[in-house]
Amino acid sequence: MLQSKTVLSLTIDLLANNAFNHLKDSDISALHHLILKLQEPLTAPQQRLLLAFWNHAYTGDLPAALLHRCNTVLQQLGLSPLEEVIMEMELY
Repeated sequence: MLQSKTVLSLTIDLLANNAFNHLKDSDISALHHLILKLQEPLTAPQQRLLLAFWNHAYTGDLPAALLHRCNTVLQQLGLSPLEEVIMEMELY
């Protein structure tokens, strides 16, 4: 497993950049509560739980550097990268 601090730190960065704002308030509250009670180093199940939240992140407004760091971590773990949400506009 990667350094747990990396996953925890990136999860906090995702929260700070509103990647989870589309989730229900109860889900966001649960994530905040989880982060507050976690202590380093994270156990493998704790790290997997945080990474599960990443699957629900909205990436459309994330800074490119943050998206890249998250995808690098996911790649190192053999997981699928976060998909960048690209909105297409049709011009008439």
